[in-house]
Amino acid sequence: MPAAVLIVDDDAEIREVLHALLEDEGYHVEEARHGEEALTILRGSGRRFVVLLDLRMPVLDGVAVVDRIEKEKALRQRHAYILVTADNRTLPLSFVQKLTSLKIPVLSKPFEEHRLFALVAASADRLH
Repeated sequence: MPAAVLIVDDDAEIREVLHALLEDEGYHVEEARHGEEALTILRGSGRRFVVLLDLRMPVLDGVAVVDRIEKEKALRQRHAYILVTADNRTLPLSFVQKLTSLKIPVLSKPFEEHRLFALVAASADRLH
């Protein structure tokens, strides 16, 4: 069974493009508009997800979601995460260290499709 991907982004156009790209690659794709919605899906679903997590969002942003991942063992062990951001050059060192310790790679916007597919495939492999 192909991996499932959860796209977490407040921008509907970005979600739509990512959804189409990943679905064309054979992934089951779901979407969340912000971190709180994503956590509800991740905690309640029987699926294991590769999560494309945007950094800047309303309600609950990527930093807050990463903090929850760090605190909740089930979220860490069950799903794989990729942080998606245009702000990778301005991330605080402490946050970069947290991403490294949680094995969360960063996908910089704008990104090339082959980089997206490679990160999603590598993350999906870690789930199995």
